[in-house]
This record gives sequence, C-alpha cells and structure tokens, in this order.
Amino acid sequence: MSPDQVAQIRGLSEVVDPHLSHRKDQEALCLERSQGLATPLKSILTIELNITELCNRKCVFCPRVDPSIYPNQNLNMDLAIIQRLVADVKRLGIYPRFSFSGFGEPILNKQLPKFISYIRSELPDHTIEINTNGDRLNVEKVRNLFAAGLTYLYINLYDGQEQAAGFHQLMSESGINRARYELRPHWVGAEGDYGLTLNNRSGAVNSPTINLLPLREKLERRCHYPFYKMLLDWNGDVLFCSNDWGRQIIIGNLSKLSLEDIWLSERFVAIRERLVNGDRTQSPCNTCNVNGTITGSDSVKVLLRHYVQTEKMRRDQVPSDIHLDF
Repeated sequence: MSPDQVAQIRGLSEVVDPHLSHRKDQEALCLERSQGLATPLKSILTIELNITELCNRKCVFCPRVDPSIYPNQNLNMDLAIIQRLVADVKRLGIYPRFSFSGFGEPILNKQLPKFISYIRSELPDHTIEINTNGDRLNVEKVRNLFAAGLTYLYINLYDGQEQAAGFHQLMSESGINRARYELRPHWVGAEGDYGLTLNNRSGAVNSPTINLLPLREKLERRCHYPFYKMLLDWNGDVLFCSNDWGRQIIIGNLSKLSLEDIWLSERFVAIRERLVNGDRTQSPCNTCNVNGTITGSDSVKVLLRHYVQTEKMRRDQVPSDIHLDF
C-alpha cells in the first residue's frame, strides 16, 4: 500500500490536529496488516529510535535547554543494533513503523541513510519516518533520505509559522510529493496545548516562563504508551516509555534479549497493569502531563487478552470498560 493511500483507510473527523489524524490512519494500517497474526507482539505499532545523543538546538520546552540536566553527548547508535532489531521484527512478522526521533536530532547521525536503506531492504513494506528540526536539511540530504527508502519526513517548526515557506520550497526543489512530508507546529504557544504540541517529557522539563513544569499532583488517567510504542535507545536499551527522558526505567537491552523477551517481560506486565488502571504513582509517571490515551487502545486489548489467557493477570485486574472479546 502506497503512502498516498494510507490516509484513505478511515476518516477521523473527531481528531482536530492533522498529524494526530495521520497517526490514527497509520495505526489503522498497522492493525489491518497484523489482523491475522496470533502473536501479542502485534501490539507494537511504533518503534521509536533514539540514534544520537546530539542536538544542534537548546529549546526552552526541551530538557536540553539546561546542559547540566541534559548535556549534548557524541553517542550514536550503530548499524548492528538496527540489524538485530530488524531481524526480530522480520522473524515475528509484525508491522510496526520505524520512527527516527527520540531525544536527539537524528540527521546528526551520519549513518542514518544506511539505517533506512537496511530497513527498507529487509522490510520493504514497513513505514519508515524521521522527525527532525530541519536545520541541517538541504536538497541533497532530502533526496538521499528518500532514495534510501524513507516513507515520511516530519519537520518540526520550532521557531514559528514563518519557517513553513522555506521548508515547502526545499521539499519542492527536492522533488518530494506533498503527501510524503508534514510541517508540524511545535513553537511555544502553537495551538495553545502543551499536552499535545509540547509536553513536559515526564517531568524532565522545568520552564516556568512557558508554564511547562513537572506536575505537582499526578494525573488520574490511564496511559497507553507502553502498550503500543517501544523506545530503543542509542545503545540498545529499551525504555518503558518514549517520554522517559531521565531513563528511570530500562526494561532490557536488545543486544542481550530478544524483542519478545523485552516486550513481554514481567516488568512490563506490572507497569502496564498500573497504567491501564489509571495509576500514575510511580516515577516518572507521577510528574508526566501527557494525555496517554489518544492512540493505542487496540494494543491495550491485545496485550491484556494475552495476559489473561497466560494467567499473567486476572480478569478482575482488567478495567470493566475494556472488553477483551474472548
């Protein structure tokens, strides 16, 4: 299925943010492709890849604004980790999208085109995307990334709407179809919603001037993130959540454990049981301000059904409003 067809899978008029609507379409595509699979690993909709600890910016809404809290480090993912990941995904037959994003600026890892090319050669039908601040993009780089096999390029506008015209021009000169890239509003005050456009990175951001702070009182809300998204760090560590910038909870390392051993680990069971029941008492969830329920509800059902069937959880531990349809 081509990228241009993804948006036609289903209409989502109730979602206001165009990028969230796009995400919903991608989620639907992943679920459609995985429908016949018996493995609970099909719950993984996104594998987010933090391929570098370098960034060329220090934004007020990012932990990197304070180098004493989050310093720049020349630490970069190696191709061997990508190869291990791709081998597991291929063996399992699952359809997550690969998202080069994470805690740094992915364009700064010089092996990025090689990573994309390898994934595309082994998994020709999978979605591969990049989230970038766009500062280091030029026509040659854009063309090289798409030639390597990139599906989507998302450029975050951190300074303001005035950046849009220049990036549209860049993509036009690069010969990239409009359906293959998005410009996302991420400047302070964009859409007036720090929970969606910006968030406090599980409490790692402390910026009083823009009212982006660790929560003093935890949210009484369930969270789906650990049910559908895996964050793979530069060194092969898998974090429990892509918002855990402090790396407080590391589930395991992909160089030592298989994808399924990590995703189905007992530690993840305990975390997911708490979060599906709205328990955000554990750090860093207790200071996090993300909604957490916008996507991933189908992945929640897949994993909870697996847990009940394998007696990792009792039925009475599953919230009554979640129907598992045995």
